[in-house]
Amino acid sequence: MSHAIFELETIRDLPMWAQVLLASRLTRRAALWLNPDTPPTARELLLAGCDAVDRCVQAGERSAAELVVIERAVRHSPVRCARPVFDAMYFLADAAYAAESSLDFEAAEPACSGSVQKSMAALCELDTLNPIQVRIFAAADLDSLRFACHEARVGRYDALGADVFARLAPVLPPDAKDIRPRSTADPADEFR
Repeated sequence: MSHAIFELETIRDLPMWAQVLLASRLTRRAALWLNPDTPPTARELLLAGCDAVDRCVQAGERSAAELVVIERAVRHSPVRCARPVFDAMYFLADAAYAAESSLDFEAAEPACSGSVQKSMAALCELDTLNPIQVRIFAAADLDSLRFACHEARVGRYDALGADVFARLAPVLPPDAKDIRPRSTADPADEFR
């Protein structure tokens, strides 16, 4: 197994629910990176959806109560600037469904990995994150999850317990200077 930072195809080697958590963390990060002028309700729905998915990851199943919260975030009609994050939320919900289904149906495994990849691809369209930032965040989370799952001896279909979550760094909002649309960013800033 290679440990190069941009070799994200190893996502499929993670346990099913760890793949879902990877997509959830990326979606949460993107919601926190939305432009400040994004309506607060959009950000709140996305963060609530990510919280619900995280609880599913810990339980190893999707409960009816969590499904209501996730569906509310998926079905929301987003403002234009938040569209990529709502698209990522849609694929995140698909990944959670596939992870749960993989217990009974092995063919759901590629669907889970594929949905995680689609979620990541959707986030590359966001104005406030560029594709390289998305890949760097994904690679960092992938390495952290790989280590935490190994240490906690998480099996392929196991839920991720508190011991895995305790080993992960929190997803924090960026500094105010980091949030700016790509179109207004000074290209020279990327090299500073």
